[in-house]
Amino acid sequence: MTDLLAHFATPFTDPVLIFAAAMTIFLLVPLLFERLGIPGIIGLILAGTLVGPNGLGLLERDATFQLLGQAGLLYLMFVAGLEIDLGGFRRNRNRSLGFGALTFLIPQGLGTLMALYLLDFSLPVAILLASLFASHTLLAYPVASRLGISKSDVVTTGVGGTIITDTAALLVLTIVAASAVGDLDARFWATLIPSVALYTFLILWGLPRLGRWFFRNVKAGGVAEYSFVLAVAFICSFSAELVRLEPIIGAFLAGLALNRLIPPASTLMTRIEFFGNALFIPFFLVSTGMLVDVQVLIEDRSAWLVAGAMVVTVTLTKFLAAWGTKQIFGYSSAEGMVLFGLSVPQAAATLAAVAVGLNLGLFDEAVLNGAILMILVTCLIGPSVVSHFGRQVAVQEESAPFTLKDAPRRTLIPLANPATASALLDLAFLVRDKSSSEPVLPLTVVPEDENALAQVAGAERMLAHAVVHAAEADVPITPLTRVSQNRASGIVRAATEARATDIIIGWNGKRSAPRAIFGSVIDQVLEQTDQLVMVSKLDHPVSTLKRLVVVLPPLVDYNPGFYDAVHTLKRLAQQLSGDLEVLAVQGDTERLSAHFAGVKPDVRVRYHGITSWAALRRTLRETLTPDDLVVVMSARPGTVAYSSYLERLPGELANLADAFVVLYPSEQAYSSTEEPQGVFALLHREHVLLDLQTPSYAEAIERLLYTAIPKGGVQTQRVLRMLVEDDIGFSSEVLPGVLISHARERGIRQPTLCLGISRQGLSHYSSSHTIYVIVLLLSPAELPMQAHLARLSEVSQQLAHAGQISRLVSCKTPEEVLAWFAQSRSGERARTSRDEPREVIGALGVTSGSPFDAEG
Repeated sequence: MTDLLAHFATPFTDPVLIFAAAMTIFLLVPLLFERLGIPGIIGLILAGTLVGPNGLGLLERDATFQLLGQAGLLYLMFVAGLEIDLGGFRRNRNRSLGFGALTFLIPQGLGTLMALYLLDFSLPVAILLASLFASHTLLAYPVASRLGISKSDVVTTGVGGTIITDTAALLVLTIVAASAVGDLDARFWATLIPSVALYTFLILWGLPRLGRWFFRNVKAGGVAEYSFVLAVAFICSFSAELVRLEPIIGAFLAGLALNRLIPPASTLMTRIEFFGNALFIPFFLVSTGMLVDVQVLIEDRSAWLVAGAMVVTVTLTKFLAAWGTKQIFGYSSAEGMVLFGLSVPQAAATLAAVAVGLNLGLFDEAVLNGAILMILVTCLIGPSVVSHFGRQVAVQEESAPFTLKDAPRRTLIPLANPATASALLDLAFLVRDKSSSEPVLPLTVVPEDENALAQVAGAERMLAHAVVHAAEADVPITPLTRVSQNRASGIVRAATEARATDIIIGWNGKRSAPRAIFGSVIDQVLEQTDQLVMVSKLDHPVSTLKRLVVVLPPLVDYNPGFYDAVHTLKRLAQQLSGDLEVLAVQGDTERLSAHFAGVKPDVRVRYHGITSWAALRRTLRETLTPDDLVVVMSARPGTVAYSSYLERLPGELANLADAFVVLYPSEQAYSSTEEPQGVFALLHREHVLLDLQTPSYAEAIERLLYTAIPKGGVQTQRVLRMLVEDDIGFSSEVLPGVLISHARERGIRQPTLCLGISRQGLSHYSSSHTIYVIVLLLSPAELPMQAHLARLSEVSQQLAHAGQISRLVSCKTPEEVLAWFAQSRSGERARTSRDEPREVIGALGVTSGSPFDAEG
């Protein structure tokens, strides 16, 4: 019995027992605290205090815990660099710089004053103590990540500001330390500045190139990829010490450098997050809790004064920095509190500064214990605040305009070549919504012949590889097998049975027949389906590509599935942390920009107008690089955007690009996105006439028409004659005083909406009222009549429901007209009343006979 109890002598010395105890804490404590509604992170810190050398004494904070705790801290900073939305960081760089400046300067300044006048410290000690307040640790970042807001603007701003304030605080530490030992001379500055600049350049410039070469050329599997990433993270962390920076800076920079190469939905990222959340980061949290000595805090009254001053100062100054950022950049209250929760926890740089201060004799035990208490309190506050207010931010993100509906998205992936299966699956993982519970659907189709059973067995082996690959990426998967005499028919039937919304299929770059677009199978699939189809040829892993070059043919934005396709493209760009370069062939870049801007997620998009298909070939030949992914948003035959050149384009791309996707938007109305601005997105300021000084309806229509198409010409006269002379059935009064006229004719190049306002009114034979508003809808003959009539119906409905037409008539500029429609679209106006108050109309100077006169 004594021998048995000896194994449990405290502190534990048996390595197996130590590890078993740690893993038991990692398992049970978060479950218990989360059941109580408290973040698990807090539980792990408190557990470290309880079982550590200053608590029950079960575990010693020995070299093992210090090693794993330091590794966990570096791992946390590395993951933060990996997960930061670089596109959002670029868009928000001014916000990150602003927040970083405020969250450093306010704590550093007020903290120095507090230490000087309240604690009576000398100036160097006061500056060093204030650097503890200025820095912070992203301890609450895992909470934000689990809430799904890690890529939101406010979290991106918080993470970007962290690297700024931590770098500045650690530089203050370096300078004060050098000053204390008398090394703060010209040689110190001459060494520090160039070495830090060179170190940063080598990581941010050289590491992405090394990583891209490794992932493209070393086919060693997942273990080697993870080992490479881990080695890079810790080598960069150690290298930071060589240039007098803290290792956490190196870990964060390593994460930034590899950010583009490890997409959030990739298998490798899943492995990184799994090992970090299961092992490394919990060790860091428990080891941090072990630093707290409750007994000393109880016995040493001076420690309470120092600790109280430090806790109040850091909490107040971090709150002021977050509040100032909220006021300056217009964040909501919940977002401001999330910034506060992210920036208040103290751990990494705080411990570094305390250790340096103790070694130099600048700090005493009171400051050490005060710092430990400050770490404990702030580590409790931060995750709790982010957990509470982060949920409100998540709700705000979900309720933002133009988000996906609840319709399930199911992606079917026909597989035929084991060598390309992983690339197709990776592409599917990237465009898939990570929060979706719908599985991806890898499919193999086996020909129905005497060898069917053997081929089914071979197909199952390929599907088994797909299942393993998806499991590594933590993506649900449902493998499918079909036996069919015709492979294309098998794919189409499987897509119908599984209710697939998207199909991703591979192509080898070779046509199977001279007149084929791709080959017989893919061409038949395109003919027999109306889902979104992505035909891909990927010679490199998609995660190593840096830029998406998107080709848009003329009129493609009038496809029913255009907005859904744009969402897919922007999601892919977000996952790759890349930019979208849109090449619009004979397109209106201003209109396309408005369309893209209304679709989530937000990524950086640049637009280039291309005059012809020949100019497109020349542009692609001159500008494409091996790191580009070309995406052509094509069109099926028979649709408004179809062009015979689109059949030849895939063959030309096979010779121009190493990686490309030909995307065919959905032709169905089930699309999970919807047009963000409605049909009035066709209305531009140059098509608005505010003062039609004519009583003639024909002359008013002529003036409106000439804002959209050139004067003169046979086709122009034919359109005018259709609208004026032959307009029986082509004009309708949707409201008293509001008339819509429409035409669909060859002389019209693109769908256009025009609007004219006549303040004195004009007459029309079809109306007993005076007409004050004329709306003109023009569509090209190529647009199907059904689509034209659907658009006409939408114009009528929006005008009927928009709001008080008298306010539209009173608009003084085209911008006011556009704003009126935007407000009516967002639901800020009440349903139109046909009996508006007389005093509103009187203000317009409208006299008797006005349709706005109230009847009772």
